[in-house]
Amino acid sequence: MMKSIVWDFDDTIANGYPGIVSATQRSLRENFDISLSKDTIFKESKKTSVRQFVTELLKDQEDLKQAVDLFYSVYHRYEKEYHDKITLVPHIKNVLKYCDEKHYMQFIVTHRDQSIYDLAKSLGIEHYFKEIISVENGYKRKPNPEMLEYLIEKYGLSKDDLWVVGDREIDVKFGKGVGAHTILLNDQEVDFDYENRVSDLLEIEKII
Repeated sequence: MMKSIVWDFDDTIANGYPGIVSATQRSLRENFDISLSKDTIFKESKKTSVRQFVTELLKDQEDLKQAVDLFYSVYHRYEKEYHDKITLVPHIKNVLKYCDEKHYMQFIVTHRDQSIYDLAKSLGIEHYFKEIISVENGYKRKPNPEMLEYLIEKYGLSKDDLWVVGDREIDVKFGKGVGAHTILLNDQEVDFDYENRVSDLLEIEKII
């Protein structure tokens, strides 16, 4: 069977977190007078996701959904200002090219909005991927495996030859949810179970 790889985007393929963290910080301060350090926001949002972190922070608001929507309306405006500063993670192009030459099928699955399509294009990597999926396409968010199940069904992927690569626990759980192999890109010790962990993407070539 052909191998297939499902990549996360931010902090796996590209350095999107500086913009994500800054936009989160500014939106929380402007809308809710909540001041948090960038370090705190980075650590907390990496544990789960920005959405989960912010939803928890705002849970005492009178109308939680309205509060989260307000947060995101400002967040997206600020985050877009950083798009031209987003750079690729070291060695990712080598690894994408390696997998391409091996004829592995590659995909991106991300919590980002539709901006992912322009970003992949401007970073010069969109041609490596069979399909790019954003949660804005109407799917449930990670770690719910719905987006993976869609890919498995559409492309007839074998779970034994399917690899999910990401930088957070939810990426690992996402892959485990369908019985896929998982690779965690993280150079720090973590307090959750994982199958494979690498601190440099080049190590992936030895694993897959």
